[in-house]
Amino acid sequence: MTTKNNANVAKAGIIGAVIGAAVGAGAVALSDEKNQKIIKNKFNDLKEQGQKVLNDMKSKSEELIASGKEKVDEKVGAVKKDIKSKL
Repeated sequence: MTTKNNANVAKAGIIGAVIGAAVGAGAVALSDEKNQKIIKNKFNDLKEQGQKVLNDMKSKSEELIASGKEKVDEKVGAVKKDIKSKL
């Protein structure tokens, strides 16, 4: 093996150890019932906030679509009127 390959193997080993430690720490945190409740409550709060944002975006997009349709209808009406006046 070359020095470069040895360095890559060492990096992979270190990264694996860091990931393993993070997973282990997460498992320990989730094993505590109190932490599970805290995480569940935070998740539910984030889910509710996400739903509010989604509903707000949906409402605004529906308003924009309605406004756009209105403007298009006005322009189409003006063009039709212009065409009829030139016939």
